[in-house]
Amino acid sequence: MIATHTNLIKGVDLFSSLTDAQLGYIAGMTVEQIHERGETIFNQADNSETFFLIAKGSVKVLLAGEDGREAILATLGEGDFFGEMALLDGEPRSATVRAVAKTRLLVIHREDFLLCLKKHPDLALALLSEMSRRLRAADRQISSLALMRVYGRVATTLLKLMEERGMRVRTREGKPIVVIHGRPTHQTIAAMSGTTRETVTRVFKALEERGAIATDRKSLVILEEDRLRS
Repeated sequence: MIATHTNLIKGVDLFSSLTDAQLGYIAGMTVEQIHERGETIFNQADNSETFFLIAKGSVKVLLAGEDGREAILATLGEGDFFGEMALLDGEPRSATVRAVAKTRLLVIHREDFLLCLKKHPDLALALLSEMSRRLRAADRQISSLALMRVYGRVATTLLKLMEERGMRVRTREGKPIVVIHGRPTHQTIAAMSGTTRETVTRVFKALEERGAIATDRKSLVILEEDRLRS
């Protein structure tokens, strides 16, 4: 089991500076958890005692607004980690994390996690760098949600999905398009854009009429990327 966990941890960028012996030491601290699709791993404002590495599956990081709607801050997959911020500052969890699919996690408890940081300065620096990147991304998202009109917010979400999950191909006529397989629901896009499902449906209709996108049951196709940016 430790050898399996070591191989999984080795694939995480955060631990790339560590030796095999150090990775094995950290693997010995981990406990495995399995979460089913839709299961909440922890809630916003929960006490924080654990740090999580995603061995398999994916999770979404959610922030509840005053109106009760949940905004998706990030979607994390295999090799990503979460839960580090609350462990460092001792504050309650800053967001809710929920499994998108059946997800296998490696869990490190607070005392062990802090000991790792003390023993491995390179690990601490890598963690600070990643936290800084995430905070900047969150700042950009918050600014976008605050300043952009709803049409622009949905378009920005589609561009983000395109960059993260899109496959660039050409039609038979040679026209470049981007295909996003596993089409996200209007509710998911609404949560990512800070709006409602009904509003996303109206925006999608407008974008389809403009020839910017097309959809079917399984995929979302970006036909005219420039029209999403304009």
